[in-house]
Amino acid sequence: MRATGKWAIVSLALVLALPGRGGAKDLGDLLVERGIISQKDLDELRKQADATPGVAAAAAPTPSVAPAGVAPAVVAVPSQPGAPSLDAVVKDEVQRQLPDWLGHFSLSTMIFMDYAYYLTTGYGPQFLENITPPGPGNDGFNSFDLTRAYINFVWNPSDRFTIRITPDVYRAIDINEASNTSQSSQVSTNVNGSLQYRLKYGFLQANNLLDLINPDLPELNLRVGQMESPLIPWEENLYGYRFVNLVPLNFLAYSSADLGVALLGPVKVNGIRYADYWLGVYNGSTYHTAEFNENRSPQGRVSVYPLAALPGFEDLGLSYFMSYGYTNVAPDTEDAVVRRMATLLHYSGKYGALAFEYDRTRNENSFNTFFSGAAPKQMIPDPNNPGEMIVNPVYTLYNSILNPAAIGQGFNLFGHVNVMDYPVSVFGMWQRWYPNLDINPDPLDFDRFVFGVEWSIESWLRVAVDSQNLVYLHSGPNVPQSTNAVFTNLEINY
Repeated sequence: MRATGKWAIVSLALVLALPGRGGAKDLGDLLVERGIISQKDLDELRKQADATPGVAAAAAPTPSVAPAGVAPAVVAVPSQPGAPSLDAVVKDEVQRQLPDWLGHFSLSTMIFMDYAYYLTTGYGPQFLENITPPGPGNDGFNSFDLTRAYINFVWNPSDRFTIRITPDVYRAIDINEASNTSQSSQVSTNVNGSLQYRLKYGFLQANNLLDLINPDLPELNLRVGQMESPLIPWEENLYGYRFVNLVPLNFLAYSSADLGVALLGPVKVNGIRYADYWLGVYNGSTYHTAEFNENRSPQGRVSVYPLAALPGFEDLGLSYFMSYGYTNVAPDTEDAVVRRMATLLHYSGKYGALAFEYDRTRNENSFNTFFSGAAPKQMIPDPNNPGEMIVNPVYTLYNSILNPAAIGQGFNLFGHVNVMDYPVSVFGMWQRWYPNLDINPDPLDFDRFVFGVEWSIESWLRVAVDSQNLVYLHSGPNVPQSTNAVFTNLEINY
């Protein structure tokens, strides 16, 4: 900051809030302690303030008597009734002294943490990223986890353009081989590495392009780079509890981000939003996977709000999502179609939100993505030949179920209720998933239940206590054991 800016802030602070100097330290003393100004400069400023008509009298503290044993509070009194607070004046002065480009820049963070206690452990998808509890036989396992640590850098060089850079935390891995997590389970990667950072978002958005042609045309924004997928972040905002659990298709390995180009925006009539859309072409794998396939993946979501003009029904909507792509293999290798579709009926208002979702997919899960949390081992000891290893028949069965031609189908219900005007909400999610409709009964059919209570301690701090459960629908020797856990989740969003 320029020297003149520093002196302006110090002068304003001293003129507007000169507390009593009979014991408690005032703002000037603290500035001296921090080395911002010298004691000589402070004395000179005080003399100037005392010599200014009306300032010394206005700055004098209001006498008060403190209860016995309680130190009197130091109160900064405005120079005159209705005058802005010291904090407001200082912030305004700081803002005025900043370079122009810095006024278009914002910095924020988002952190998800949790403590999880597993009543029972089994095979299945990760409950959250970076969490890979051991498989069956490890009931009582518990852990502290860090599942997100965003640093958001957003720069708006003008009204026309927005640039965002967001790194996020991830577990360092070695993709060359599987790693055993217990005597009964493995994961498809080595998860023994540290938490590191990688790029989650990095894009340029050109805003309101049709305004260049006619200001009355609908809003159209163009986004290029590594960005959100059309469904997952939008649905996370609808649900409101991403720090607790994953939304349905994200739980089944559809990524929340990828590289590509997209057109997006709301459709408004007389200032009322009746629809919004997100239509893009992406690489088709994920943001954290190198791309090998030569085909790109069209993906899109359209949401309509037919009753938007009626008070209280602005957010009653119907949404449709579609993506079409291919497995991530090189052109000289045969690929397979990956298709996803979701239809949602949803409502949100002052006291809560509710959504029903129907999903249908083709080739949504491979063995590694379905068992991203814990998986049965591929090789096991041969019971007939001690010292020899054979392919695990359970691994072979599950791998055949999760084949490229598998048609999956799911039904989901999720939402929350705000407890009147208190900062407390009750939330929940139910997900039923059939990985392969051609197999009945399918040992991998499951229900997922999540329910809990959330407390918004501050505008930037939330905590939730919840139960998360993955329950397989059938019974038998080839059906995995269910996973049941109790979580305490924390969100910092500042």
